[in-house]
Amino acid sequence: MDTQQNVNSSGSRNTANALPYQSPYVEISQDGQFYESASSSLGNRNGSVNSFLEEAEIIREGNFSNVNQHMKKKLISFFMNPVEKWKKRGRFPWKLCVQIVNIILVTLQVCLFGYHSLRYVKQHSDMTTALSKILLKDWSEDVAVYPPSNGPYSVFTIPDFYDHIDNVIKQYAKINSISIGPFGYDSPENILTPMKFCIKQYDGQIFLSNLSVQVNGFPKEQCLTIPSLYPSDDPLWEKFSMASFLEQSNFTLNFKTLINAKLQFRLRTIFIKSLNKLDFPECYRLKLLVKYDNTEHDGQLLINMIIHSEKFNCHVDSNLVESDESVSYFLRQLLNSFVIVFCVISTILCLRSLYYGFKLARETSNFFKQYYQKELSLSELLDFIDFWYVNIVISNILLICGSLIKIQIEEQSAEGSKYAKCSILLGTGILLMWIGVFRYFEFFSKYNMLILTVKKALPNVLRFLICAVLLFTGSSFCGWIVLSPYHVKFRTLSRTIECLFSIMNGDDMFATFALLDTSFDMIWWFSRIYFYLFLLVFVYIVVSLFISVIMDTFESIKHIYLYGAPPRTTIEIFLSSGIPVSIPISPAVIADSYENNPNFFERAWDWLRHTWYSYIYQETI
Repeated sequence: MDTQQNVNSSGSRNTANALPYQSPYVEISQDGQFYESASSSLGNRNGSVNSFLEEAEIIREGNFSNVNQHMKKKLISFFMNPVEKWKKRGRFPWKLCVQIVNIILVTLQVCLFGYHSLRYVKQHSDMTTALSKILLKDWSEDVAVYPPSNGPYSVFTIPDFYDHIDNVIKQYAKINSISIGPFGYDSPENILTPMKFCIKQYDGQIFLSNLSVQVNGFPKEQCLTIPSLYPSDDPLWEKFSMASFLEQSNFTLNFKTLINAKLQFRLRTIFIKSLNKLDFPECYRLKLLVKYDNTEHDGQLLINMIIHSEKFNCHVDSNLVESDESVSYFLRQLLNSFVIVFCVISTILCLRSLYYGFKLARETSNFFKQYYQKELSLSELLDFIDFWYVNIVISNILLICGSLIKIQIEEQSAEGSKYAKCSILLGTGILLMWIGVFRYFEFFSKYNMLILTVKKALPNVLRFLICAVLLFTGSSFCGWIVLSPYHVKFRTLSRTIECLFSIMNGDDMFATFALLDTSFDMIWWFSRIYFYLFLLVFVYIVVSLFISVIMDTFESIKHIYLYGAPPRTTIEIFLSSGIPVSIPISPAVIADSYENNPNFFERAWDWLRHTWYSYIYQETI
């Protein structure tokens, strides 16, 4: 191969035509060997340029081999795992230790919060059941079962509506004396507080004689306060009539145009619990809403009771409980603080490693561009970004946010709905954290083979899932449109998707067939063909193909482990070449000279000279 650069017998290059930072161009062959290639002629230069170039060559006393070994050492050091860095370089694995401590602390925190959250949700669920039994007439737990055996909980006639709402008011008036639980009124003296009754209806009339509707404007909402007419437990409450009260208040209720009716009131309750070192009394203010929904205007008013709870401080007259509670509170808050601190430290260390990886990727890309005229691909550059660190950073952010909400809950400054948000943040965070443990399994070949299988199969799995999702989406829309009027599991698109996904996994098939309304023969035949085709395609074909994609990748990875594989990427070929790395690295590279020089003025001069040489290099090209 012809070259335009002159190389003397001793192997040194002619400095007259040399460029700063440039050695003879070297290309990488298919077998991983390096050979010289022709460089473009740069033409004639003036004397000043040549003097700068000669000075750059003198400064750059290290030869091309030293630059190669310097970059090779950087790359080998970067791709070492923490155990190898500790053994070969004596670098203590701080990130690994911080992550292990963080996992222990977060797991302990989540376990304690999970126990507390379970108790909270169970208590409120049981409380809702108790209040529903006390306040709602003929309410049964069967209505909470899907599908309900007797249909939704509702009323169908006007007398039933007034009878039901009268029962709620009467039971509310005597809840102090009839309830087993410690329910009271939301007032300092525990006296009966007023209730609020609101209706939302259209301002108009419906004429059934000529089937016409007369509506004036948008629906309006009106509210009426039901005062504490009598003290609680007064027998006069038994004679209370909502219909008479509305008539006396000139409050018109038109059921033909009614959209919904709401009855709102407040209560207080105390969960005494076991009063041990982990169970302290909890006090809540309850906002109750009994809603009568007539949105569909189909002849029934659906009844639903919604309870919102707000926690506030209890006054416990017990030295033992107060002492234990203060110690437990301090320990819980200390644990939350430790979790936040270690998550912040872990995040900083991971972001630092990600920054170094990005910096080395840019440096490596410039190295191959300058010395080998080789452009690294995006996938090769992404090898420098450790996505395990990205996963850890995301999990730490979620855990920090969840811990902050948990601190608010411990301070009793958060509402009960915060439990759900805190659970989601902590649950997702600890899931990603334990997934990040797989990174350390890569250090062992047997486990690494499984992890590589998942990593290699992921692109093909995602492509396969795109096709499967398109087919599943079409099936969901088809089932929802056709079967929603005839099957309780296809009432909404969300229920349809859930039902089909359950069928795909072999759940509840017979019930899905049996609950279909068979009043139309055409629907009966369509449903059978639809279900059988769905089972055939997804259970026997799609799922089997999904497994085969992963198994095929596993066989490929297994073959590589048994017989090895030649280097494929540019960096792998570079690292597998025969260039020695045991030679001490020379700091003569001009790009690093201004960083390693302790003198500020000399470092500034080196930086300016380096910038000027780079400018001349770009201009001459």
